[in-house]
Amino acid sequence: MGAFLRSFVLPGWGQVATDRPVTGATFVAWEGVTIMMTLKAQQEANYFKAIHSANLRHKRQEVQDWLVLWVFNHFFSGAEAYVSAHLHDFPPDLKVRAFPGGIGISIPFHE
Repeated sequence: MGAFLRSFVLPGWGQVATDRPVTGATFVAWEGVTIMMTLKAQQEANYFKAIHSANLRHKRQEVQDWLVLWVFNHFFSGAEAYVSAHLHDFPPDLKVRAFPGGIGISIPFHE
């Protein structure tokens, strides 16, 4: 649950805590994109309002779209970190193979 809370507060933090820095950096980068695009769209909406543009309604919709993506990034990052934390100690050598008549799973045992 700690990884979920970390990534919910700051996307990417939970991924870094579970030794997955590239995934964490991806969430941080997307967070930056959504923040900047939300601010940019809001600034444009303010300008459209000042000049009484007919396109103000569309620009406000764009601001809302970016806000939704921003919030979604927090929830998705948290959920991804939660699942990753639970699978962190899962055996990496687990293999699923197709066999005649079905599917088999092989787990290597090291002595």
